[in-house]
Amino acid sequence: MIIKRKAKRFKPREQPKIKKPVSKQKGFGTEMPPDYALVVIYFDQKEAANQASSFFNWYESINWTGPRAAPYRNWKILASDWIFNYHQQLKLTKRLRRNRL
Repeated sequence: MIIKRKAKRFKPREQPKIKKPVSKQKGFGTEMPPDYALVVIYFDQKEAANQASSFFNWYESINWTGPRAAPYRNWKILASDWIFNYHQQLKLTKRLRRNRL
């Protein structure tokens, strides 16, 4: 009769846990105030990269709060409104220049 030997089980070596600097912001728009890099990326994707710094500086100056001192909850909504108004202003100035000639 042959007796099978059982393999000894070893505990795996524990790897030292390295804490990576994790950004708490994921870029969904609900983190307030947003990280400046996320704002630049968003404006670049929407083809209004030159407006990112003015948008960020404006809302930083008013501490990301509304007219009644209530804090904003989603910066991407503010950014999309800013970009829409920017494009409308570009269309208006283009139309005014064309009408002058």
